[in-house]
Amino acid sequence: MEREKVKEIFHTLYDNVNGRSLSLEGREKNQYTSKSFVYGEVVPDSFYEMVSEGGPIPGQIFYDLGSGTGKAVMLAHLMFDFKVARGIEYLETLYGASAEVLKRYENDIYPTIAPEIGDKQIQLIHGSFLDIDFSDADFIFMNSTCFQDDLMEALEEKLEKIRPHATVISLSKSLKPTSFHQYKHKMFEFSWGQATAFYHKKRLWKVFM
Repeated sequence: MEREKVKEIFHTLYDNVNGRSLSLEGREKNQYTSKSFVYGEVVPDSFYEMVSEGGPIPGQIFYDLGSGTGKAVMLAHLMFDFKVARGIEYLETLYGASAEVLKRYENDIYPTIAPEIGDKQIQLIHGSFLDIDFSDADFIFMNSTCFQDDLMEALEEKLEKIRPHATVISLSKSLKPTSFHQYKHKMFEFSWGQATAFYHKKRLWKVFM
């Protein structure tokens, strides 16, 4: 879909959704103090450029690990030819907001653009990405800028199970396991400023050092 049309839809869906406040509300309600829950969002133009750099292939399955209000999932769905765009979000306040946005999209927007969208799907999952199977992923995005070391280590172990040649884009932190080849990094704009996106490919075989 043409990028300006995507941005128009995106702003219609999200202009009244305050992810930062919802994140703070969810963290305070559950007394979550870990910096891993610090919230940040993608913006349409830089998200398009960032994902395009990863060379997505039509028919692939996209995941956003820690999907917040669902912005990256929605943009992946509208801007690219992913068969399925899935988001996994732990905080109930953020997940609830993403589910409401998806409902409005399905009721008000999708019927007007169905021929352009075809059979592409959006799926939102409430829970921890450490507990949910995402081994069918072809393309993963994760805003890992504030992920603490223990979470990154647990996530890296989980990522070992994804299929060979899958792409993983991580923000600010490169993946350590030798089963991933980091082949590129580049700066992009996000809601909080600039961050480095690290691009990885899952190797067919693990490299032993």
